[in-house]
Amino acid sequence: MNQEFYFMDSKEKQKTDEIPRPPVVVVMGHIDHGKTTLLDFIRSSNVAAGEAGSITQHIGAYEVEHNGTHITFLDTPGHESFSRMRARGALVADVAVLVVAADDGVKPQTLEALRAAKDAHIPFVVAISKIDTSEADSNRVKGELAGEGVLLEGWGGTVPVAEISARTGQGIPELLDLVLLVSEMEELTASREHQGGGIVIESHLDRQRGAVATIIIKDGVLRQGDWMQCGGEVGSIRIMENSRGESVKEASFSSPVRVLGFAFPPAVGDTCSVYAAKQEAEEAALGYIKKEKVPAGENEIPAPPAQELTEGVAMVPLVIKTDVAGSREALEWEVARLSDSLLDIRILRSGVGDISDDDVKLVSGTEQAIIIGFKVKVSSSSASLAERYGVTIYTADIIYELLDWLRAELEKRMPPEISRAEEGALRVLKVFKKNGASAVFGGSVTRGVIRNGAKFEIMRGNDRMGTGTITNTQRNKVDVKEVSGGFECGLAATVEGQLEEKDTIITFTETVTQKKLGR
Repeated sequence: MNQEFYFMDSKEKQKTDEIPRPPVVVVMGHIDHGKTTLLDFIRSSNVAAGEAGSITQHIGAYEVEHNGTHITFLDTPGHESFSRMRARGALVADVAVLVVAADDGVKPQTLEALRAAKDAHIPFVVAISKIDTSEADSNRVKGELAGEGVLLEGWGGTVPVAEISARTGQGIPELLDLVLLVSEMEELTASREHQGGGIVIESHLDRQRGAVATIIIKDGVLRQGDWMQCGGEVGSIRIMENSRGESVKEASFSSPVRVLGFAFPPAVGDTCSVYAAKQEAEEAALGYIKKEKVPAGENEIPAPPAQELTEGVAMVPLVIKTDVAGSREALEWEVARLSDSLLDIRILRSGVGDISDDDVKLVSGTEQAIIIGFKVKVSSSSASLAERYGVTIYTADIIYELLDWLRAELEKRMPPEISRAEEGALRVLKVFKKNGASAVFGGSVTRGVIRNGAKFEIMRGNDRMGTGTITNTQRNKVDVKEVSGGFECGLAATVEGQLEEKDTIITFTETVTQKKLGR
């Protein structure tokens, strides 16, 4: 079996046991041109559920049925995800639907989507949406597309086009007819006898269920219990669910399935293959890792250029070390999800291999540095260096344990939220003594309450002249705990800054709240 899973069409290899397979379709276009509404209408209109019932929940992709033929729609890939899959050599979609609004025309993101489809060498159908609006002008859209080299049917070209309204459903059956016609012309075929495999379109870590990967099957059959290799990850298919969330024992080509059984989520865009034994799958993963690995010292994210810190934002230098490249990429993605407006997580190094002395030295000159490791070891010398330099190291073989620890550690480093409430104000009538940080003065309470032990600010007009803390409060030369508005008193305090007659001191209380990530 091939260690890499490439999908060849009928023109590239002899196929004696293959049958037509349903198309996988990606819907692309400019924001607000109706992509989501179109997908929602197709999903909810029940055109494909047939007698099986509603299509309800989806898993990044879902299957519908039109004129007796299944169609799989990708529900998640934006242009970045689509490009990332393509860059990995994984052609996940067979047909693209380019959505252009009749009332808005061709936009920059329309052209990006068009380039993505052309670069992927897949055929596309144009859907001119929102034709039911008063500003709709389909001919203007066709003319703009012609100006970009996209010649539609009826406009001197061969690119299929459908005019639709995702709100009313007008033209959508015709659009699905065109999708099936285009896919038929592509002669898409597959076989249940071929090595099972597909492409990862989504992956994540579920706290209760573990690593979860959503896979579009492109050939062969996936069965519960099979050993599967996706990039550098290997797992036995423990649970498999279809696009309706139902548990299934097996699934075949063009179907989207959610697979559980990996120790760590495969990377989006990774190609997957089924193997008869665990050893074969591990050898395939090792071959992938060796191919992906670049020369020593270059398999890491380089340190980013120095950046100025934003006031009120804590910077946390981070080093990530993992056992394989797939785990490294997935952990980087999980770390990115922990970002916060009050926290600047800077990955200074991310690489494959055990934690070394050099990793510790890299962050030894920075405060609050963290080194995390997944399924790697820490040498005794590295541990000693970390203790000497005050660098925190944590390793784990269970991803939840690692991420839970990291979240808690990052929260410790977040600047606390300090809220201030004014208690009272006093106008300074006389400064009796000012010696260094000590001061004795008298004044009149103009509002609120002046309490012994309170912190205060010194204001001269609108200018802040200093701060201080009241150490003693007297009224009529008798120590008191507080003085209310309308009365005079004498105060002793520690003062930082200037203090003169006619200044105003404003006392306040502070509440310190430790922030939580993403809250």
